[in-house]
Amino acid sequence: MQIIAQSSPHVKKPNARVNRMMGDVSIALSPLVVFAIFVHGLSGFLILFVSVLSMVVTEYLFYQYGDIKKTKTFKLKNDSFTLGNFTVITSGLIYGLILPDQTPLMVVAIGGAVGVFFAKLVFGGMGHNIFNIAGFARIFVVLAYGGLTRYVANVDATAGATALGILNGNLGANPTATYSLWTLFSGIGLPGSLGETSALLILVGGLYLLIRKSYDVFVPLAYLGTVLILSTAVMVFHGFDPVFPLVQLFGGGLMFAAIYMATDPVTMPVTRPGRVYYAFGIGVLTVLIRFFGNLPEGVVFAIVIMNMFVPAFDLPQFSKPKFTIKSASIFAGVVLIFTIITVWGVSYVL
Repeated sequence: MQIIAQSSPHVKKPNARVNRMMGDVSIALSPLVVFAIFVHGLSGFLILFVSVLSMVVTEYLFYQYGDIKKTKTFKLKNDSFTLGNFTVITSGLIYGLILPDQTPLMVVAIGGAVGVFFAKLVFGGMGHNIFNIAGFARIFVVLAYGGLTRYVANVDATAGATALGILNGNLGANPTATYSLWTLFSGIGLPGSLGETSALLILVGGLYLLIRKSYDVFVPLAYLGTVLILSTAVMVFHGFDPVFPLVQLFGGGLMFAAIYMATDPVTMPVTRPGRVYYAFGIGVLTVLIRFFGNLPEGVVFAIVIMNMFVPAFDLPQFSKPKFTIKSASIFAGVVLIFTIITVWGVSYVL
């Protein structure tokens, strides 16, 4: 059998194309885009517009500069430009949807340009980036302009803490005293990033992608399952309110990241076991940041950190096409160890 090495994304279906996959993701994101604009009005529209535009323009200028430097001529159309296959549009939409609803437009534009340039273009363009582009851009905004971004409650436009913000520094608190479970699930009246608040619409988009076979469903299942197992163990052993695991699932950007960011075909491992290990690692890091760090969220940092370990998951000695009894047993033992560590560590936080 001949093995041909190519840049990502790798697809199983011979007739699948990048524009089909990325187009499906854009379609799946459309309910969240409509929801963001409906809830946040002109502010939401402008943030999404600028986030996409900043990435599109930066990529176009980069490739035009390279062509002019090489051929000494200017052509309006550029074959390297990824606007036609939706990849840069999808990255821009995801980036905009994970931004707080009061992010200044100049910050949005700078973050988009920095993200697509340093996370994609300098690595060689589409299929060569090692970091999730939207996640990299979001982290840059947090680190460089965190003081300029804030969340606003959707109903009365007054500043409000997110559900996870209530738990930050007081892990045993009950956010449902402020936000009902329906609010956490629907996103209506919940402060947060533009597209991360409505778990209901996120799941609708995820179901569409599942039907279209445009992502590996085992990645979000492993990611969400890891957070659910660890948070449930903490809830049981420390007597937290039974809604604690549900708040972890619905109260922040976990659902969005699990379906639209962790499943990025370029920045995740090739094999099924490697993807499960990768998603488990993201889940563990998310819980560690949320429970023991100063950040109430943590999903974007967790994904970008695990992106760095993807080449290790793809090494031949570690990358197997299927789970074996031995590998599954070892993995189950690792899950148990991290569960014990998390439960034990929370006792010190409390």
